[in-house]
Amino acid sequence: MEKPKAINNPMLVGAMELLKSDNSTKHRDFFLQELLKAHLLTPATVTPKPEKDENGAIKMLPDSQIQVPMLSTREGVRYFMAFTDIQEMKKWVKSLEEGQQLFVFGFQDFATMVKRTDSQCDGFAINPGGANIRVTRRMIDTIQEALASGDKSRE
Repeated sequence: MEKPKAINNPMLVGAMELLKSDNSTKHRDFFLQELLKAHLLTPATVTPKPEKDENGAIKMLPDSQIQVPMLSTREGVRYFMAFTDIQEMKKWVKSLEEGQQLFVFGFQDFATMVKRTDSQCDGFAINPGGANIRVTRRMIDTIQEALASGDKSRE
């Protein structure tokens, strides 16, 4: 069985640093390109707890429920947490709680969760313990519209 690859997003981290220092169109476009390619970590609680099969692979039951924690601003705005790597995640989540798993999501996965009709979340925050770049529901809509219209410069 092949060992899973570590999640690292050095280009996205670099794009976030550039964006924080200079919020120019060029840096926003670079950030967006890297965001669309990124694989981000997020903690989640799965109920019932997944079990390992005979090969040691984690197996979820068909009726499993996945709960992804959110963080809230002082104003009460909620965001899912997304991390570029395990080191960034450890700045926020010191230890995983019982039953908590790590999931790897991309932009579209977060977009789907945020835009669910029952979602109480306004977006997702990348590296909330560090750069804390927030991708809001409105930004998600704009990105998806650009992708749907075939704006190749955004891919």
